[in-house]
Amino acid sequence: MHRMPHEKDLPLLANTNDILVKHYILDLTCDFENKMFSGSILLFLQAAGSLKQGSEVQTFAVLRDAQVCGMSKPDLNIEVTSSCVKCPTVTHTISTGSEMLVNNSNYDLSMESVSACKKCHLGVQKTLNQNDDGLDYSNQSKEGRDVTDFNTPYAADNKVNTGFSTFQNFPPHNSVASSVNDTAIENGQMDTIEKNTPCICDNNSSGNADIKLPDSTEEVFHFILDCCAITVHFVEEVSLPLNLFNKIFMDSSGDWQSTNNYYAACRNLSGIALNYRVEDWCLKIWKDAICTADSFPKVIRVNYHSNQEGASLKWVKDQDGRPCVFTPAAWINNRSLYPCQEPPVAMATWQSFIQAPNDAVVLMSGDQAAIVTESETGLNTYYYHTSMPLPSSTLAIVVGYWDCAEISGPATTGDLDAYRQELKIPWCGHENNTCRVNYYYHPVLPCRLFAPKSLLPKVVAEFKEYLPRCFASAYKLLGPHPFSRIDLLIVPSSFASLGLASPNIIFLSQTLLAGDGSLCIRLAHEISHSWFGLLIGSWDWAEEWLSEGFATYMEDSIHALAMSWTQKQQQDHSELRALLRYKTLKAELLNTEEELQMLRPNQGKELRDQETSVLYVKNGMNPEKAFTQVHYLKGYFLLRYLSGMVGVSRFDQLIRDYVRLYHGKLVFSQEIFALLFKTFPELSVQGLTTERIYSEWLDYPGMPKVMDDYSPNNDNIVYTEVLQEVQKWKTINKANARKKKRIKVDVTSIDLEPDQLVLLLEYLLEEETLATRTLTQLNNTYHLSNKNADILHRWCELVTKHQYSNGYMDVRHFLVNHQAMGIYMYGECVLSASPELRKIAEECFETTSQDMDPGVYKTVHAMLFVEECEAEAMK
Repeated sequence: MHRMPHEKDLPLLANTNDILVKHYILDLTCDFENKMFSGSILLFLQAAGSLKQGSEVQTFAVLRDAQVCGMSKPDLNIEVTSSCVKCPTVTHTISTGSEMLVNNSNYDLSMESVSACKKCHLGVQKTLNQNDDGLDYSNQSKEGRDVTDFNTPYAADNKVNTGFSTFQNFPPHNSVASSVNDTAIENGQMDTIEKNTPCICDNNSSGNADIKLPDSTEEVFHFILDCCAITVHFVEEVSLPLNLFNKIFMDSSGDWQSTNNYYAACRNLSGIALNYRVEDWCLKIWKDAICTADSFPKVIRVNYHSNQEGASLKWVKDQDGRPCVFTPAAWINNRSLYPCQEPPVAMATWQSFIQAPNDAVVLMSGDQAAIVTESETGLNTYYYHTSMPLPSSTLAIVVGYWDCAEISGPATTGDLDAYRQELKIPWCGHENNTCRVNYYYHPVLPCRLFAPKSLLPKVVAEFKEYLPRCFASAYKLLGPHPFSRIDLLIVPSSFASLGLASPNIIFLSQTLLAGDGSLCIRLAHEISHSWFGLLIGSWDWAEEWLSEGFATYMEDSIHALAMSWTQKQQQDHSELRALLRYKTLKAELLNTEEELQMLRPNQGKELRDQETSVLYVKNGMNPEKAFTQVHYLKGYFLLRYLSGMVGVSRFDQLIRDYVRLYHGKLVFSQEIFALLFKTFPELSVQGLTTERIYSEWLDYPGMPKVMDDYSPNNDNIVYTEVLQEVQKWKTINKANARKKKRIKVDVTSIDLEPDQLVLLLEYLLEEETLATRTLTQLNNTYHLSNKNADILHRWCELVTKHQYSNGYMDVRHFLVNHQAMGIYMYGECVLSASPELRKIAEECFETTSQDMDPGVYKTVHAMLFVEECEAEAMK
């Protein structure tokens, strides 16, 4: 079957080389009945071209550091002379060091404050016709252009109804004005915005005689956003009063709270319709006579609603049968939740005003817990905001009906100051500037647990003791927490992962509720993502090991510290888990396509189509990628290998330095290796080089040569206990296999820890046959049917391999209740060739398929109905 180029790669169409979104405002209403979010999004833009100097990577590095670390605006010492689009007789000379102002070639930017070009600016706005649902779309063409008569004068103080209630009752201490027609508040004293104040809005279609249309050979500039499965109603340029424009685009005071107030003041400003076209993977927006990013509108409103088929949102029922919706980290990220710029370089801040039913709860990424405004309309509004720029893919939102339990509250100011003073060096390694990372200088984060009412007591019992210790351990090893609070939520059973970390919120599978705390180590993994994946991101999404490999490596250390283990206990348990991971990695490499085995498949280069120039994410649409753990495990073993070369404590300090140096930044693999060889120059003498690491670990498939085999040390007590048990059960099985008189054997066993039990079952899975009596004795001895999901998974593998019918109910239970891990078990049921097991698999699939993750559904369906899928593919 012929494969199309980039069939499995995810396109990134946003033109971030030209223009960047610096801030988003999501103004959305959650509609459970129609399973959609509706409303609008405001985008605040700045031209990227004005920052270009040297290589593309250098350009983005300048912008990225300026955004995230609060650095002064880069002064590239380049002067640009541009003609006003409307009046070519006027030229404006500006410095590209003021990157936010370069975008305004229509205005006199040589002055300290922005003022309209006196020759051409029109201080008028256009009124859109309205109907009962808020807007009249009858005057828009198919591509979205407003074709109303542009020669008609209109009032400057009319607003555009964006299709939802005005946020009138926002708490005054946050100073977010619901309207800027009269005043917007800056700490209670923001300048008055007069109704007749000129607006930053180039109405090129107004019929002004001074307008100079572009030459017919000059292409109109298109602003491109990544999106799919959304319905756009209209797109418009927001008319910004000049003094508000100054506050948003010119004020470099670094007062992010006040800046958020100015952003929010734009929510109800009127606008002028823009041209747009929705394509399969993007939204294209353009304005007549605008041919460059520099002169493109600075604030855009997109009114739209999400569609149910969009993979960015999962509309399901929770464990209590109540509706909920959440962002499941789909392969398309958030592009069917809102139009955005997907490339990691496009880091931005955001605010959100989310309306939901009065008795629902809205949880979201945000610096602080939501400010809730109650309403008699049946909808409450939840306000969140962020001050740290992040890629749009990291935003998470969930709406549902849950109960809450507080695990730890905020620390006092005195305590925070005391812990900050304890740091021996200033934590931010960036020079001369205050970092925009919202660090929390206390070992224990403010933390809340959310779950359906029926599950919350179990969740609290499982995690309440462990979480504070885990936070404190991560703080000790990695430094201050990158986010000032955290919410943990048990998501519905259809969730396709064990955990998902986003800024300020972690989604957890119900599978982690083992009842004995034995899967709490997974919390250590998700918490470590606050540093690896969020605080430090990857330039190339294909280099996932920079997130998952680091989180897997750190989870052992964080967990050991949280458990107060001795150094010997930590070493023994770490070696045992390393052996389990080695067995998993070895099996995955045998069953995973080669290009998914490489940790750096692009080798530091862009994946761009030579004919179309479209940028792609390697294997971004490959369903198999979601189920492979190679980037977790191979990355983990690389870090473990390097740790072994320099010593664990020295390597842990290196990671701490890495966090301090690169926090708030995007990195390639080369950054950690550059720091490694700078810190430990003796490694080069030993023959280790960056090129060797690339060739043996990152750029090629398969197991690295130094990992041909692995086993714990001989003095590892927890390992030797397992070996003794394995030998005993082999002897028992040999006795049970006798057809004549059986030898009586002692089946009493030592009390194995959960990881030891997992390893025991791994070894027993290697046995060609196990007698039915042996399997019965195993279950009776260790109560495998009631153990955590890791143990139950191996037990179900034994059941299917040996078609042990007494264990079939365990298989059914596993497939329905542990869907985050169940995909592998479907394959085992099919491979068993047992009609009964296949029937169980098909019945479980029918039960759960409606709410299944699309990628899981596609994979399981292909397993169960191979012939049907092959016939469909041939059409």
